[in-house]
Amino acid sequence: MCESSVLLERGGSRELLMEDVVHVEVNGEDIKFTGILGETQNAKGRIKEINLMKHIIVIEP
Repeated sequence: MCESSVLLERGGSRELLMEDVVHVEVNGEDIKFTGILGETQNAKGRIKEINLMKHIIVIEP
């Protein structure tokens, strides 16, 4: 599968924000994540890293 986990990086540490993300929509600093079952979560910040081999998306405020 192609789902990814979203991690929030703050002060050198990473915290899990959401799992099984299949869609990411960016509108300026607003980022909307949609999960495999259709659930959504919003965050403010910017995408720092996307690693498709490790299935992670790292954002920072």
